[in-house]
Amino acid sequence: MSPRGLSAIVCRVQILLIEPTKYACERVFDEFNKVKSTLERNNGFHMEFVKAVGIHAGLDYLQKGKIPNGNKILKGEYGDVQAVVLNWNVSDASASLAEISRIRSDIHIFVVTTQNDAYDRYSPEFRRIHFIQRSELELGYSLVLQRIVNTINERRRTPFWTAYKEYVEEANYTWHTPGHAGGASFKNSPYLYPFYEFFGEHVFTGDLSVSVEELGSLLDSTGYVGMTEAKAARTFNVRKTFFVTNGSSNSNKIILQTVLRPGDKAIIDRNCHKSIHYGMVQAQAHPVYLNSDYSCKYGILAPPSLKEIEDTLWANPDAKMLILTGCTYDGLLLPMKKIVDLVKRINREKGTKIKLFIDEAWFGYGSFHPDFKEYSAIIAGADYITHSAHKVLSAFSQSSFIHVNDPDFDEDYFREIFHLYTSTSPQYQIIASLGVCSMQMEMEGFKLVSKALEQANRFKEAVKKHLKDIRVVEMKEFGKEFKYVKQSVGYGHDPLKVLLDVSALDIEVSTIQNFLRDKGFEVEKSTQEGTILFLFTIGTSASKEGELFFALSEIEADSMRFDRKIRPSSKDSGPTMKLPPIETKGLSYFYKPREAVRLEHCEGRISAFFVTPYPPGIPVLVPGQTIRTEHIVYLETQMKAGRTIHGCDQGLIFVHKA
Repeated sequence: MSPRGLSAIVCRVQILLIEPTKYACERVFDEFNKVKSTLERNNGFHMEFVKAVGIHAGLDYLQKGKIPNGNKILKGEYGDVQAVVLNWNVSDASASLAEISRIRSDIHIFVVTTQNDAYDRYSPEFRRIHFIQRSELELGYSLVLQRIVNTINERRRTPFWTAYKEYVEEANYTWHTPGHAGGASFKNSPYLYPFYEFFGEHVFTGDLSVSVEELGSLLDSTGYVGMTEAKAARTFNVRKTFFVTNGSSNSNKIILQTVLRPGDKAIIDRNCHKSIHYGMVQAQAHPVYLNSDYSCKYGILAPPSLKEIEDTLWANPDAKMLILTGCTYDGLLLPMKKIVDLVKRINREKGTKIKLFIDEAWFGYGSFHPDFKEYSAIIAGADYITHSAHKVLSAFSQSSFIHVNDPDFDEDYFREIFHLYTSTSPQYQIIASLGVCSMQMEMEGFKLVSKALEQANRFKEAVKKHLKDIRVVEMKEFGKEFKYVKQSVGYGHDPLKVLLDVSALDIEVSTIQNFLRDKGFEVEKSTQEGTILFLFTIGTSASKEGELFFALSEIEADSMRFDRKIRPSSKDSGPTMKLPPIETKGLSYFYKPREAVRLEHCEGRISAFFVTPYPPGIPVLVPGQTIRTEHIVYLETQMKAGRTIHGCDQGLIFVHKA
C-alpha cells in the first residue's frame, strides 16, 4: 500500500518564462507544454510553466510568490521555480540577470537571444547562465527543455546516497565490522529485539564498515563521498566543502589546528562557542579576546562592536586569524561584508595574511535567501566557515560542514588534522544525511527558508497583537540594549530566532518552561532574567506554530495560578554591564597543577579550566584568567536559576595551585 499523502510529496518543478509581451509568453508557454510529457515520465517529476510578462512580474513571482496574470491554474508554489527562461529583449536584461541571481543564485537562467554576442554580455557576477539562440529554440523546444531538465537533475543528484542505498539493498553477506552484522545480533536476541523493532531494519542494514571501499572514504574524500562533497561545495558556492560526522565542535577544532601553530596569535570573540576556546588550547595558540556588552534585562551577550574588531586588528597585525560567531545563539548577525573588507584592507596595507574564520553553526541557510545574504560569511568571502547541518538544516545530529575559501589553504596539513579528529569508523547514515541535506538546500532552500520566515513573522505578529505580558524581542529592542548593534551599521537579527520576554508575567521562567514541557514543547534556551528562545526551522509546521501560541496565551490568561517570581538582584545593576574582559595569562594554565575551591572563595585566584553556562556554551572563565567578584556574582546567579554550568560541580571550580 502506498504511503498516505504520497501524491503531496511528488517533486513539482516550475520553470519561469519571462517575455516582453503577452503574445510571446503564451507562445513559448504553449510550445514547452507540448513537449514536456515524455520528459516528465522519464525524470519522475511534474513540470509546470509560469508565464511572466515583463521582468517585474517575474521578479515578483520569484521573491514574493505573487502570481502573474494568466497563471490562475498554478498548483505549485513560488519556491518551486527551478529554472528561468528569459528573453534578452526584456527591459534592462543585464540588470534583470543580476537581480534574478541575487534572489535565487541556486537556479539556472536560460537567456534567449537573437544576437551572436553572448561573450559581450558576460559578467563575473552571473552564475549558472546559459545563452540560447532564438532560432535554435524555434527549431527544437524539446531539445532546449531537455537541457533545462539536465541542469535540474544535476542539482538534485546525490552521489553518495544513491550508491549507498543501492549497496545496502544488495543485502551482501558481511565478513567485517560492525559486529551486529546488519542487525542480526539485535534481531535474534530476545533482549535486544525491542531495540531493533523500534529503530527499524534499515538503521541496522545501513550501518556499514569502512571496509566497503566502493563507497569511498570520508578521511580522504574519495569515491562517492568525494563526489558528494564536491557537489556540496558547488551548492554553497565555496572552493571546498568537507563533511564532518562528529559535530561542529570538531569542525571548529580542525580549522584552528590547520591554520594555527603553537604560539600563534588569534583574535577571538569571547562569545564564541566553547569548542573554539578548547580548540585554542589544543592548538597551543595565544588568544586576544574581543569583549562585548551583557544585557541584564534579557540575559544575553551582544556580538563585539565593529570598532573593537577594527581596533584590535590594527593593534595586532601579527595575528594569524580572526575568529567570530556569524550568528549568535539569539540571532544577532554581524556586518559581515564590512568585516571581510576590513581584514582585506589590513592585509593589503600591513602585508599580513590574517585569515577570517566564521562559526555559522546557527546560520547554515544564510546564503540561500536574499534577506540574509548581506550577513552570510560565504557570500562576504570569509576564508573558513562551519555549519552545524543538524541544527537548522535537514541532517542527522553530529552532521557538520567545513567550507573553505582560503586561497592559501594547506590541504595536505588539513588532511592530517582531519585524521587526528575523525574516527576511522564514521557513521554512514550521517554522511548520507549531509549529502541529501545539501541537495535539499540546492533545490528548495529558498522555498523552505521563505516558509519558515512567513511562519515566524506570523507567530510574532500574533503575539504582539493578542498577548499583553509576553513580548517579542526584535532588532529595535536589541539596539536599545546594545547601542552599537544597529542596522544602519550593518548588524541584523535572524527572525527565525524568536526571543520572547516573559518577565512581565512575574512567574519564574523555570515554571513557564515546565508548563510548556508538560504541553509537549521543548524550548531551545531560557534565561533567569526572563527570556525564552524558540527556533523556527525549515521543519516547523503551521500546526506546531499555532499550538505554541495557544500554550503561551494560556499561560498569560491564567498567570495568577502560578507562584510569583523572586526577582534576581542582577536586575538592579542596570540594563547592560561589561563582564570583566578576558585577559588570560595564558591558556597553558589548562595543563598546570590545580585544586578545587568553592566558587565564593575564588576571588583573585587564577582559573585552571573553562567555566561555561550551558546553553549557550559561552565561557565566563578561561584558563589563566584572574577571577573577580563580578564573575562570582554572575555565576552564583546562574546557579540559583538552575542553569547547568560546565566546569562548576556542586559549587566547586578548579583554580591554579601555586
